Amino acid sequence: MITILVYAILGYFAFGALFCLPFLGWGLPKVDPDAAESSWGLKLLWLPGTIAFWPILLRKWIRK
Repeated sequence: MITILVYAILGYFAFGALFCLPFLGWGLPKVDPDAAESSWGLKLLWLPGTIAFWPILLRKWIRK
């Protein structure tokens, strides 16, 4: 039971890690136009939040 939970959490964060690079490169400027001119240093600060909240950000990206 606990093994399934651990794999589910790992899968969630693994997909978030795969999602974050395309989102920070192409999706973030569409969701937030002011972020289009931000540096990659600032985008690195957004990296953990993007990995954690990827379902919400994916929904926003699709709607735009």
